[in-house]
Amino acid sequence: MSNRKIGPFELGEKLGAGGMGIVYRAVYTKTGIPCAIKVLAPDVNDSTAVQQRFEREIAILKKLQHPHIVRYYGGGKVGNQRFYAMELVPGGSLESYLKAKRKLPWEEALEFARQIAEALEHAHNAGVIHRDLKPANLLMTPDRQLKLTDFGIARDTTATALTAAGKTVGTYAYMAPEQIRGKPPVDRRTDLYALGCVLFEMLTGETPFEGDNPGDVLVKHLQEEPLRVTSFAPDCPIWLEDLVFRLLEKDPENRPYDALAVQVALEEVRQKVAQQASLVGNTLAGNATKTQGAGAAADVRAALGKKKKRKKREQAPFYEQLWFLVLCLVLLAGTAYGVYWWRNREAYLFARAEALMSTENEANWLSARDYYLKPLLAKYPRGEFASKAQEYLERIEITFLERQARSRAMRNIEPKSPAEAVYMEADRYERFGDRITALHKYESLIDIFKNETGDNRLFVQMARQRVAKMRAEGLDKRDVVQIVEDALKRADELEASGQASKRIEARNLWNSIVELYADNQELAAHVETAQERLRRKPGGK
Repeated sequence: MSNRKIGPFELGEKLGAGGMGIVYRAVYTKTGIPCAIKVLAPDVNDSTAVQQRFEREIAILKKLQHPHIVRYYGGGKVGNQRFYAMELVPGGSLESYLKAKRKLPWEEALEFARQIAEALEHAHNAGVIHRDLKPANLLMTPDRQLKLTDFGIARDTTATALTAAGKTVGTYAYMAPEQIRGKPPVDRRTDLYALGCVLFEMLTGETPFEGDNPGDVLVKHLQEEPLRVTSFAPDCPIWLEDLVFRLLEKDPENRPYDALAVQVALEEVRQKVAQQASLVGNTLAGNATKTQGAGAAADVRAALGKKKKRKKREQAPFYEQLWFLVLCLVLLAGTAYGVYWWRNREAYLFARAEALMSTENEANWLSARDYYLKPLLAKYPRGEFASKAQEYLERIEITFLERQARSRAMRNIEPKSPAEAVYMEADRYERFGDRITALHKYESLIDIFKNETGDNRLFVQMARQRVAKMRAEGLDKRDVVQIVEDALKRADELEASGQASKRIEARNLWNSIVELYADNQELAAHVETAQERLRRKPGGK
C-alpha cells in the first residue's frame, strides 16, 4: 500500500477499518503534509445506500470546524473510488489509551469529558447527532487533546433522513435505551448517554453494563441501573459520580439538558472539590486559632524563660513545662476539629440527601438513600438530623413498596402479606370512586395491623396517609348505592360514544362493579346489570 495513490494523496499504512470504510495514513504530495484518508471499503463501494452515507458523512464534516473534532480537508472520487482526507491524529485513540491505563484518575477523566462535551455542543448546535460516541471514535493528540471522529452513522437533523425508522444503529456498549428501541427521541441527549458510558469507563475501567453477549448488554441498558462509580474508584468525587448517574438516566428527560449543561456541571465538580479541599486545609491548619495558639505558646515560653533562672534542681513541675502545655494545645485543637468535623460531616450528608429528595426524580431518591441517608444514620444514629433522615428513608420505602404492590396487583400476583391485600383492596375502591368503602378498609387495616413491624407497619403508615388525605379533601356525600349507580350510568355513556378507548373504559367500570360488590346483597341488582353489560358484544344493544 505504500506506493498506492488516490488523487493527490500517497497512501501509507492502514490505520483502521469499519463497516463502511478504511482509513490510511497518507501524504498530500503537493505539500508533503501528512493526513489521513478514508476510502469506501471495496465490498460496499457499489452500494448506493453506502455511497449516500459516505457523502452525508462528508457533508457533516464540512460544516464542523472545532478543536475537538477531526478536521475535514477535502474529498472526491477517482474512478469508482470515493474518498476524503482529514486531519491525522498521531496519538492513537482513547480506546487504546484506556487499554494501557485501564482506568484514569478522576481529574484526567473529567478533563477528557469536558473536551468531549465541547465537541458534542458544537455538533449539536450544527444539527448533528453523532450516535456512535465511544472511546474508539475519540482520537488523541500527543498532548492529550481528544478529537471526535467517525460520523458514519451520524444523523444530520437539518437534512433528509437516510436511516429507516425503527432501525437500531450504534455500538451496543454505549447505546442509549431510546437508541436500542429504535424509537424517537434520538437527539442530543442520546449522545449524552454515550458520554456517560465513556465517562463511567474512564473512571472505572469498565463499561456501565457488561454481559456474555450483546443481547445481555442491551437488556441491561434498558432495565438495570449502573453500579456505583465509587465502588471502583473510591477517590471519585461524589459530585462527579452524581453527574455520571444523571447522564445514564433511562429517560432522556432526566439527563442534562445539553452538552453545555454537562460542561457547566463538570466545572462545578472542579469548584466543589477545590472548595472542599480549601475548607479541609483551613480547618487542619487551624486558621481560626493559629494566632491564638502561637500567642499562647509565646506566653508559655516567656513564662518558662523566667524559670530558667532557677537552679536545675528546682525544675518546674511537668504540667508547667513547654512540652506538656504544647501537647495540651494540640489535643485541644484536635478535639475541637474532631467535634467540628463530626457535626459538619452529618450536616453535609443530610444537605446532600435533602437536595436529592427535593426532586421529582426517584432515581435521585435511591441515590440519597444509599449514599447519604443510610451512612448518616449508621454514623450518627442520635444526631441532629437523624429523625429527619429516618423520615426520608420511610418515604422512599413507602413509595417503592406501594409501586411493587400495584405491580403485583396488575399482574394478578398474590399479595405478599395480609396487610398488602387489605391495602390494595382499599386502593381499588378509592380508584373506582367509592371513597366511603375505601376509608372503611383503610381504617380497618390501621386497627388490625397497628402493632405490626416490617412491611405491615409501612402499609399502616400508608393507610394513615390516605385517610388523612381523604378527610382533608372531604368525603363523598353520596352513599355507596348512588356511587355504583353513577358508575353504571357513566359506563353506558362511554359505551354509547362508539370510541374504542371509551368502550374499554366502560368495560373496566363494569368489571370493577362485579369484582368489588359481588358479595354486597344491597347491590345485587347493580352487579347483575354490570354482568349483563359485559355479556353483550362490544357495541351491541
